[in-house]
Amino acid sequence: MTLFLDGTLKVSLVIVIGLAAASVLRGRSAALRHWVLATTIVAAMAVPVLEWVVPAWQVQIRRAEATSGQTINQAGGPARPSVGPIELSESVTAGEARPAAENRSARAVTLAWILGAVASLLMFATGLTRLFWLASRAQPVRAENWIRIANEIGRASNIRRPITLLQSEHPSLLVTWGLLRPKVLIPDAALQWDEERIRIVLRHELAHIRRGDWAVQLAGELLRAAYWFNPLLWVACAQLRLESERACDDEVLSGGVDGPAYATHLLELARALKAEHAPRLPAPAVARSSSLERRIRAMLDVHLTRKPATRTVRFLTAVALLTVAVAVAAAQTTPVKLSGTVYDSTGAPVPNVAVVLSHSATQAKYEVKSNATGYFEFVPLPADNYALVASLPGFKESKQDLVLSGRAVQRDITLALGSLKETISIRGGPSTEGDASRAASPRTVTADLDRTAFQRALKSCTPSSTGGRVRPPMKIKDVKPVYPESLQAAGIGGTVLLGATIGADGLVKSVEVLRSVHPELDASAVEAVKQWQFDGTLLNCVPSEVSMNVSVDFAAK
Repeated sequence: MTLFLDGTLKVSLVIVIGLAAASVLRGRSAALRHWVLATTIVAAMAVPVLEWVVPAWQVQIRRAEATSGQTINQAGGPARPSVGPIELSESVTAGEARPAAENRSARAVTLAWILGAVASLLMFATGLTRLFWLASRAQPVRAENWIRIANEIGRASNIRRPITLLQSEHPSLLVTWGLLRPKVLIPDAALQWDEERIRIVLRHELAHIRRGDWAVQLAGELLRAAYWFNPLLWVACAQLRLESERACDDEVLSGGVDGPAYATHLLELARALKAEHAPRLPAPAVARSSSLERRIRAMLDVHLTRKPATRTVRFLTAVALLTVAVAVAAAQTTPVKLSGTVYDSTGAPVPNVAVVLSHSATQAKYEVKSNATGYFEFVPLPADNYALVASLPGFKESKQDLVLSGRAVQRDITLALGSLKETISIRGGPSTEGDASRAASPRTVTADLDRTAFQRALKSCTPSSTGGRVRPPMKIKDVKPVYPESLQAAGIGGTVLLGATIGADGLVKSVEVLRSVHPELDASAVEAVKQWQFDGTLLNCVPSEVSMNVSVDFAAK
């Protein structure tokens, strides 16, 4: 819901700026104001898309945040000092991160918005359907004077698209719509009009076609349907229609028609067409009664500018408004929600994973645990750079950097099996037997065993929908490295560090030297580790590979 309100605020800001710009230009031509409003509608529609494309920039809003050295419990409890490792016992599950009342409120708002948007779209679709239905029942105009005058004005206006004139039995219809094949729908009574009125009407309607007003009006209607609850959109769409009609009126007046004469024709058209009873259609109408008074006042004002805006002016205003839209879309003003699911290498969700988010600048820590389905959620969070760490005994710690910007962020985590650790100490002297000690996993043994325990564990293992269940391997064959006597006598020793991989079958697949001491000592350690055998590792009842770090300390006496 926070992101929805943030998007609404950004769209509203763009609309306010566009309306303010149009108001400032009230002494200029209606065509320029309509261009500003049309560009504003396009910019507002682009804001939700731009939010996902342009890099975010932070708008600093003072809020209570954790400072360096504090850990925030996402259940909303008091902050506690962070001393040493994070205490997982104080974490909370993701299901507790958001109160149930807030969830219900968010669902209610979402449902209300959907119902309003659907109702608005249904009304819009009904208007379009009625328009097309009326056009399908209309007949092409065959009157020579209408066709001739339409062709003359079309050529003079440089309109290259074919224009269809239709006559309808509906007495109140005089509308224009269409993009590739625009149509002008007139009532049957219009065939009796004199040429002066025909020229006035067609010059006005063809001006709509040349300017592409129908496409702009449709865009405004769709944006208003999406933000039906926002009064700014209703004001902007009404102002857009008014400026569209006034811009076309200016073209009629610029064509040599006297203002008082045009106003007289417009009033007579409104009476003849009974404009107040005309159906509401998503198309420009020359005699719409709601805007008639303001249009007549404008056409009688001899001081108004009626020249259309130049291409340079239109380009500059469009660039300015689109720049505003980009800046507004990129602005990060609200907290961000980070959520995701923790999986193991088998693809099963892992519960009870400690997930810690650290703010890169302040080192403040936000801490949750994954729930029974592996899901975790942090909300709300300031937008910034963070480090995300997930940890669970038996698995490698997962670390990643991420940037939270002005939207919800989904980040899933996959945990890899942890590494086994084994340390062997080989001491020089008359005998190296019986003097080896190891610090290893509690489940690792040194005696030769068979695979009976592993087979029992595999048979008794019950698959589950949740993951993270690890049965570590047990060594069933142990071979100790040999300390060459020549190196003992020379006093050459040191610690060799090896990295090995234990296959799903329990055999050592590969061994590499991570830290070398001497080629012979390296070779002795590698040769011994290659002969080790384990009964196998189980991850969610599946035999799996596991890595192992082996430290072999050769100590000369």
